[in-house]
Amino acid sequence: MEKYDWGINGKQFDMAEPLRDAEPLRSGERVRVKVSNATDMWHPFHLHGHTYQHAQGGPRKDTSIVLPGETLVFDFDANNPGLWAAHCHNIYHAESGMMMAFGYKA
Repeated sequence: MEKYDWGINGKQFDMAEPLRDAEPLRSGERVRVKVSNATDMWHPFHLHGHTYQHAQGGPRKDTSIVLPGETLVFDFDANNPGLWAAHCHNIYHAESGMMMAFGYKA
């Protein structure tokens, strides 16, 4: 954490190759995402192009705080084809690799 060398799924996002580790989805698929925070910092996780709902219910969102040592589980429908980023909304975390992409066609 001290080096700001974070990632998602054990991989750092590479701005030079943004689609290298993109997660493929199928249009119409119901997607479950699990975000675990193993750091000592808060991470506001943000999903572009979709809204989601926490697994335990509540309002639809596109950003949720993931507290230190906590795990966020949410579901969204792959109903907006394209390439979409998901990242920590602390920009210096995203720029350090805490970002990923989802991609699918209609």
